[in-house]
Amino acid sequence: MKKYLGITAALIFNHAASADEARLLNQQPAVAEQTFLVGSWTGEAQGARVQKAFYPSQGIYTVRLSANGSMMPIALTPAESPSWLTIDAPHQRVYVVNEVDDGKVSAYHLEKNGELTLLNTVDSSGMHPTHSALSRDGRYLLVANYSAKDGQAGVSAIPVQSDGRLGKTQQFFPYNQGSNKVAERQSSGHAHSVTFSIDGQYVLAADLGADKIHVYHYDAKAKEPFSLLADKTINFPEGDGPRHSLFSADGKYLYITTEMSAQVKVYSFNQGKTELLQSEKLTDSTKPGDMSGAGLSLSPDGRFLYVGNRGEKNQIVRYAVDKATGKLSASKTYSAGGVEPRDFTFDATGRYLFVANVYSNNVVEFARDLETGELSPTGATLQIGTPTHIRFVNLAK
Repeated sequence: MKKYLGITAALIFNHAASADEARLLNQQPAVAEQTFLVGSWTGEAQGARVQKAFYPSQGIYTVRLSANGSMMPIALTPAESPSWLTIDAPHQRVYVVNEVDDGKVSAYHLEKNGELTLLNTVDSSGMHPTHSALSRDGRYLLVANYSAKDGQAGVSAIPVQSDGRLGKTQQFFPYNQGSNKVAERQSSGHAHSVTFSIDGQYVLAADLGADKIHVYHYDAKAKEPFSLLADKTINFPEGDGPRHSLFSADGKYLYITTEMSAQVKVYSFNQGKTELLQSEKLTDSTKPGDMSGAGLSLSPDGRFLYVGNRGEKNQIVRYAVDKATGKLSASKTYSAGGVEPRDFTFDATGRYLFVANVYSNNVVEFARDLETGELSPTGATLQIGTPTHIRFVNLAK
């Protein structure tokens, strides 16, 4: 019975829309029915900005997006703080980091009805894993262990077996040394994300604690497939705190957000070598409380980049992208519709953007103008306790 309480709670809030909100939904363009997963922190988060969840999260939620933009939870998979989801679409698998003290990573099979069947769970070889990425050949899952405490931070390379189950960590790269510029955040290293290059030959691992992005080369045939390219390290000003990175579709440009300095930086990328092209502030404010860079996402057509800024701002910042040069212009900010917009993603058409606001316990839907990139709230909001990540999936027919 417990399995369905969380779904029922989400439904109660999703259908408590006003007449104006219903009218807004009816005005949205029709899209094909789609499905997405929502990861979360389970248990109640702490802090002054945290709003107590009416129903705390119980794990991973499967949500159906209807043709008119309305959202309906259809399944719940109980799990412990499944904060980041990595999708292996060809094999209908989902890899989940369990962001807990004794870090774990779980493998699931995605069923036709949207439910997730657990394949196995393994040790992440660190503490508080916060991000993961699958190699292009599907042979390795790389995991960023953030480790809120000093020690146990670093990147794990975990082999994926032929049946989708995870093996034991094959390589581990510890991140021990921090820059100490921001005392409470950088007294040690903190791996925050791992990103494969478009050709799959390189991995960029953001070390928020050391103000670096470490670059690795991937060779599937080697005994130790991941090797550090120390001369390719991307160094940031102390206190920047690099968080997430994203490649353009052609792999020529790289976009990186910094957490503490609240910036997005643009780099050229060529065989592991980077060159800084541009830095843009997410806010003109210099108050530390207004500066907290988060995730980033390119529109499906690559014409616009959207970047999150949390703290007291709680905004999504839109930039126009010059696809020939990779550079950004014409920024505009939008309210995220909640507190702590940690992650956001587009549906397959690019007509909708969905934002996971962790501390206000809501997933907020925005309609997006394909030509201008403008965002408009549709009035549809899904109430889920401390949502952290959203990923669209295709259910097998």
